[in-house]
This record gives sequence, structure tokens and C-alpha cells, in this order.
Amino acid sequence: MAIITVDKISLAFGHHQLLDKVSLALEKNDKYGLIGRNGAGKSSLLKLLAGTQAADDGRIHYQDGLKVIYVAQEPELSPSNTIFQEVMGGLGNLKQILQDYADTLDKMALDYSDEILEHLTDLQHELEHNNGWVVKNLIDKTLSELGLDEHQLIGDLSGGVRKKVALAKALVASPDVLFLDEPTNHLDVFAIEWLEQVINNFNGAIILITHDRRFLDNTVTKILELDRGALRTYPGNFTKYQEIKARQLADEAKSSAEFDKLLAQEEVWIRKGIEARRTRNEGRVRRLEQLREIRSARRDQLGSVKLQIDNAQASGKIVAEVEHIRVAFGDKVVINDFSSKILRGDKIGLIGSNGIGKTTLLKTILGEIEQTSGTIKLGSKLEVAYFDQLRQQLDDNQTIQEVIGQGQDYIFINGFRKHIATYLEDFLFDPARFRSPVSSLSGGERNRL
Repeated sequence: MAIITVDKISLAFGHHQLLDKVSLALEKNDKYGLIGRNGAGKSSLLKLLAGTQAADDGRIHYQDGLKVIYVAQEPELSPSNTIFQEVMGGLGNLKQILQDYADTLDKMALDYSDEILEHLTDLQHELEHNNGWVVKNLIDKTLSELGLDEHQLIGDLSGGVRKKVALAKALVASPDVLFLDEPTNHLDVFAIEWLEQVINNFNGAIILITHDRRFLDNTVTKILELDRGALRTYPGNFTKYQEIKARQLADEAKSSAEFDKLLAQEEVWIRKGIEARRTRNEGRVRRLEQLREIRSARRDQLGSVKLQIDNAQASGKIVAEVEHIRVAFGDKVVINDFSSKILRGDKIGLIGSNGIGKTTLLKTILGEIEQTSGTIKLGSKLEVAYFDQLRQQLDDNQTIQEVIGQGQDYIFINGFRKHIATYLEDFLFDPARFRSPVSSLSGGERNRL
């Protein structure tokens, strides 16, 4: 029996049709992986299902009493909250009881009194009455498994640790349905393995979006593909989907080629004009009109990005020399006595657990954060492109066209002049969206931009 029923919903942004009469029946223990190209509408579909966005047409029906939790690709958390306060955010009235209990314990440690003890006893009874101890144990267990310090402020956390907090917040709320948008983004390997186990043991329905193929294979039992406005279901994991999809695409390409050949033949016939009118073959003319309508409505597969990197003036052999640097924030030492030499042509992967200091190291080398001690020497004639974790270099108020052109119609790539429209099409941006604001883009589209 379906716990969520989606009946012919449609959604468009301007002339860009994301969802075209999409239907779906989600059952209690379904575990779906939702896949599709960047900008296909995956995040929009999750938001519709979670009730945070409205469709243009169609309806969504939920089973009575259903608890639905949605974790966004870039979760919005309160910087002034501690991790414990944020994780309790989805617990309703129980949140305040747990917070009062934690505050009262802290007071007792500083100033024991009969009055405080009596208040603590009352809170313990309230927790027992509201199943609070089970929830408290779940919070403690989840924070421990993720290595989270409940007293840390959200504003001090890295992107990966913030994602862990958002996932913990969703799980301790004990939902019936989980919608996860790119849940592995920013997570370290240990957290991803933990999340795989959580999903596999989750007693409820899940729809998740991810580009991590291994994660899909290890977690989902069905694939939902959003392609050119249509939603299709495939049994099995991502590997099984690839096998089926390859056959479908081959059949589609063959059918499209045969259709286009027939249409071309009919266009040649109608252009003869006199012969067409003389024969008075009105049925054939009507068929041509139908063929044109079908071809016009067909949405072709997107191609691949054409990436070119502009050649800057050659830098010196040494890109950076880092000697015995130390970076500390108060008593917390993030980087201690680190030395390295980066040479032109090096391709370096920087790995480590969430919150360990990877982004801090990058920003220190770039001069955005000042080291506590040690020296950093950058090479000559450097041109640095920094692609940050949250894509903060993009201005949400600018249009796609303005970001690339900066008021100009042409840019230069490898010494050749190129119109910004052509350049944007190389990165799979539809001309109809060139004047759309950056704020309307999906996470994947922002990366492409």
C-alpha cells in the first residue's frame, strides 16, 4: 500500500519544463535512488514530495500521520546553536524538555541545591512519560558514532561536519520517510560507510539523490530516473539500471533516426508543392503536420560538457614552498609543523576526516588564512583558480550570462574569441535560461557554471 501517491504533477521554471505529468507510488520500505542530469529537476522533485515546494499541476497524497523529513543538499543550520541544540530541532515538545534537562544538569554541577534536584526529578518524570530516554540515548549514540561534540557551535564547523549534524538531526526525529539530497556531499569515508549502514537498517521509505555510484549500489533497491521531464522506475541498484538503460538508449536512438528519416522524406515531398497539391493527398499532408508536432515535442538527450582550460602565462617551476607552518585557533591546533613543496604539474589529492583542517590548509596556502608560524612562499606568475566547497564565488543575484560575460558578449579561450552563448552551450546550459538568476540553479548546475 502506497504511503505517498504522486498523481500527474508538473513543474516548470519559465519555459524550462522540469516535471511533465509525473506519477509515483511510494511504499513503506521502498529505497529509491533518484538520478538524472544536473538541472533535470531532482532536487525540485524531492522538495515537492517533502511539501516545501508547490507543483504547478497535479496532486500529492500522504498517508495520515506520516512523518516526512527532508535533508537539503546544503542544509540551513543555525550558526548560534550547539550541535546538541540543532540535532534536537526536529523533536517538537520533547526538544524543550531535553534542553531543560541538559541545562539543569549543568547547573547542578556548579551549584547543587534541593530546588535544582527537585526540578531535575520532575524533568526525569517528563522524559519517562514522553519516551524521552529512548530519544536521548538515540541522540547520544548517533553523535558518538559520528564523532560529534554536542557542545560545539554550528558556526565553527566545516562543511562535512555540518552535513553530519543535518543527518543526525533527521535520524533522531525517527521519520517514516527520508528524502536525502546528495547526502554524501562533504562526508569523509567513515561517515559514508556509517550512512550506508543506517540506510540499510532504516525501517521506512527513502528517496535519495547522489552521484556516488558505489553508494547507490550499496544502499538502494530501485532506481528512479528523471529524464527530460519524465520519471521512470527501474528494479535493482545502479549497476543493474546501467545495463537496462544502455539497451533503451540504443533502441531510442534507432527509433529517432528512423523517424527523422521519414520526416525528411515527407518534407522533400511537401516542398515539391505543385505535385502535392495536384495529388490532393490531404491525408499525407495531415500526417506530415503530425510528424512535425511529434518532432517539435521530442526532447533529445543532452550531450557532454566540452571543457577547455585557458592557457595562462607559464609560471615558474615552483608553485609553493611551505615550511614548518602551524595554524591554531585559540588552543586548538589544526596544522602542526607542516612542510611541502608544490611543483608545476603536480596533481595532489588532499584527504582526511571531516573537520580535520583540509580547507584550512588550502586557504592558508592561498593566503586567505594567516599561519600562526612558519613560512609560505608562492611562485612567480601564478594565476590561481579556487573552486570552493560552497561555490561562494557565485553571486546569486547575477544571471548565468552575467557571471560568464561580465557585461561582454565575447570571452577569450586559448587566444580564440568565443561568444558567451556558445561557451555556455558547451557546458549544457539551454539558451532559454541564459538570463536566469544563479539562485535558480541546482547544485550540479552551479558547479558547471
